[in-house]
Amino acid sequence: MSRGVYGVFITVLLALPALATERITVEQIEEVISVTDAAAKARDTPGIARYLGKHFEKKIDMRHGKWMASIKVRRDQYLAMIDEGWESIDEYNYQRENTVIYIATDGLSGESYSTITETVVSDDEKMTSRFREYARYALENGMPVITHISGHTLVGDTTPTADQQSRLPARKPGSDPLSRSR
Repeated sequence: MSRGVYGVFITVLLALPALATERITVEQIEEVISVTDAAAKARDTPGIARYLGKHFEKKIDMRHGKWMASIKVRRDQYLAMIDEGWESIDEYNYQRENTVIYIATDGLSGESYSTITETVVSDDEKMTSRFREYARYALENGMPVITHISGHTLVGDTTPTADQQSRLPARKPGSDPLSRSR
């Protein structure tokens, strides 16, 4: 194959994803967040399941003594865990704050960053946890879904203030004019 033909072939191959007609939007990601947050508050596992991609994975990093531990769970494991967890608690409160959404420059995926606070009451004992969540989104059969969630449990309040956010490096994942904070 001549260099010119090879160059054209590679260019066309690399351009194919960018030619896809469906693009994910900030509004679609906001809708996924809104619907899944409402489902979490209502302890509605099937409501959450509708918006998890078929290859969804959740990764949680947390401190264990002086070490960091990572846990990865697949879609079915995650749904079983939350369903079982809600059965064993008396009260549940869920709150999302400081959400920032980015769309990848090719428009095929997006990301959100949020701080999640969960308060659980079980056997008259109240527990509150804060989690810094990083979620990825894509379209599956035209529907926006969550494909991956990772994050870490917060010790104290480590959510950046507006002043701290303004000092973050200019390069942000998928940053483009479509990015939006809510």
